[in-house]
Amino acid sequence: MPAFNLPKLPELPHDSARTAPLERREAERVITDWEQETTRLGRALALMTLNVSVLPSEKWAHRFIIALRPAVEDFTWLFYGAKFAALMDLPAKPDHSVPMVEQLPARYVPLFTKGCIDATLSGAPVRLHGAIDREAGRRELYRAAFIAFRLEPNRQQRAAFGAFNYRLTDGHP
Repeated sequence: MPAFNLPKLPELPHDSARTAPLERREAERVITDWEQETTRLGRALALMTLNVSVLPSEKWAHRFIIALRPAVEDFTWLFYGAKFAALMDLPAKPDHSVPMVEQLPARYVPLFTKGCIDATLSGAPVRLHGAIDREAGRRELYRAAFIAFRLEPNRQQRAAFGAFNYRLTDGHP
């Protein structure tokens, strides 16, 4: 993978009392679901082991799957839920022909590339959270989880599975 300099993402303390439970729940729920399904199957998951019939459900509303390529600039969306699409101002269905970094709002490109890379390198779920300053003195508090996995059990092609959510606050904490 080519060198890719990521800016330092701002972080909030893990035990922040100001963090809404919904953001925390989405990111943690995706990791818990992943771990339970891996335990149930007795092996690492692959895309073909995911139940695609539940992808349009409320459970998947804030979730996504990203196809990872050798170059970060070539990562593409395989799937994302309806609420995730709304948060990111994405079309209802992913456009597989356009790289993820060209579709994401610019403020999220470092977050998503870092999450995908860290999950791939660590081989473990990655949790990211922080704050982004927005217009009119508002702040966006976000939480995300990324889990790298193989598209098929015996193939090298990898993907990242995860969840993302945020809430807006009035001013700095």
